[in-house]
Amino acid sequence: MKIPWRIQFLIWWYTFFRETQKHESVIKIGKKGKGASRILFLLPAEKEHAQIASHFVKRDLVDETRQIRYVVHKEGIQYYSEQLKPHIISYSNNDMNWLGAIKSESVLDRIKSFQYDAMVDLNQSNEQTLSLLSMELDIPIKIGFQSPLADKLYTLVIQRSSTGFLEKNYETIERVLGLI
Repeated sequence: MKIPWRIQFLIWWYTFFRETQKHESVIKIGKKGKGASRILFLLPAEKEHAQIASHFVKRDLVDETRQIRYVVHKEGIQYYSEQLKPHIISYSNNDMNWLGAIKSESVLDRIKSFQYDAMVDLNQSNEQTLSLLSMELDIPIKIGFQSPLADKLYTLVIQRSSTGFLEKNYETIERVLGLI
């Protein structure tokens, strides 16, 4: 799988010029742990992936004790339910630099204003510069799907389903976070 040059450049930029985050907090996510209570979801904006992700994140609204935030491009908001919209942090093309990374301090401050236990990147495409946001955030558990860059971005990588059904992958994420 070929990684686009702008993604390669952004990885290089984040690796060498951004401060590396050190994780000092530990979250218990096993059988006796309560799971993650503050979660950040990076949501896809493409219709084909957003519709599936929308079904997955809809279930998280049942447990009101969890504090969940979502980050998605403004063009993708239409694919998510009205119940999620108060918790969505959106950004537009004006908030990104010419390489596609989020440059807007107001958007970054809104994302970083909350101390998260876990981050889940539901993007399936390798073109997602939003996924690079994970390098900038100090979050102990970062979950994402297998890609050529996954080892640099996430602490836990979920293998893509060989059958094409994402439900099993989403169920794995729910189990890890203690959502089910």
